Amino acid sequence: MYKIGMYGGCFNPLHLGHVNAIITAANQCEKLYVVISNSNDPNEINHKERLMWLKTVTHDMENVEVFEIFDNNDTKYVYDWESGIKQVKDYIKDKIDVVFCGSDYIGTNTWEKAYPESKIVYLDRNDINISSSEIRKNPFKYYSYLPRIVQKHFIKKVCVIGTESCGKSTLVRNLALKYNTSYVREEGRYVCDEAGGIDNMQKYHYHNIVFRHKREEELMMDSANKVLFIDTDSLITLYYYKLDFGIKKKEDKEFEALAEGISYLNNYDLYIFLEPDVKWVQDGSRTYGEQSIRKKNNKILKDLLKKNNIKYISINGDYQNRYKKSIELIDKLIGE
Repeated sequence: MYKIGMYGGCFNPLHLGHVNAIITAANQCEKLYVVISNSNDPNEINHKERLMWLKTVTHDMENVEVFEIFDNNDTKYVYDWESGIKQVKDYIKDKIDVVFCGSDYIGTNTWEKAYPESKIVYLDRNDINISSSEIRKNPFKYYSYLPRIVQKHFIKKVCVIGTESCGKSTLVRNLALKYNTSYVREEGRYVCDEAGGIDNMQKYHYHNIVFRHKREEELMMDSANKVLFIDTDSLITLYYYKLDFGIKKKEDKEFEALAEGISYLNNYDLYIFLEPDVKWVQDGSRTYGEQSIRKKNNKILKDLLKKNNIKYISINGDYQNRYKKSIELIDKLIGE
């Protein structure tokens, strides 16, 4: 058993090979320090995100402590070893008895030069043969090699939007089934039921919709598999609000700002816009069934999306055609 050990890396991203190495090293030390190296590389995942991953994964490992060091170079491949070593030793303070590193460093003498006073132990990378560089090329190809908390970072969000009765809920549900993942339901439908019907909707109900919808999205991320499907966006709620109340009073403008702000934060990876060319069906919460009104409202919604710089892909045709076109877009998005 070593007293003080150290294991470092960029963890860009953290994968199960890293996790296995940390466990193996921690089993051999009274105290193991895990060091995250950061550079100025703009392609590097945010250092706070990587720190959060490692702290979460090691949370119950009582003898493991995670900390960061920073390098001013633009890439990890031009590394200031002298500065890095000083930062590590300044933080740990005690003598480092052992340094753990991957077996890919065997023969380079890198760590022996950096820490001549420490024993160097090489961990067999073939135990879990994966690398962060390979994962970055195609995260979904190596998705199973990522801890759950890291998988969430790569999940793509697909939002299906459009006016009423254009098949959004049906398509979202079917796509979630096809991709074996979760989805965010349209909260407006349920709030409308709770309000006693569309004619009884008040302004505060629309606030409830946008907040509940965003909360549901956060919850569904925990069970999503590579892609999360979202039925409507806060701008759709704003669209219905405008149809019912307009933007006349201060409270209306405040809701407009709220809905637009949430939409900006959503920043979904793909917006699929469904044209209103399928049969209108009354489900108890719909009002605008006449085709001329559907077309007019469709333009109003598109103008609202344009105002908020939402780039979407428009899909029309029957339900099967919409389904097939959506699959093509999603497979391209996740690289399958």
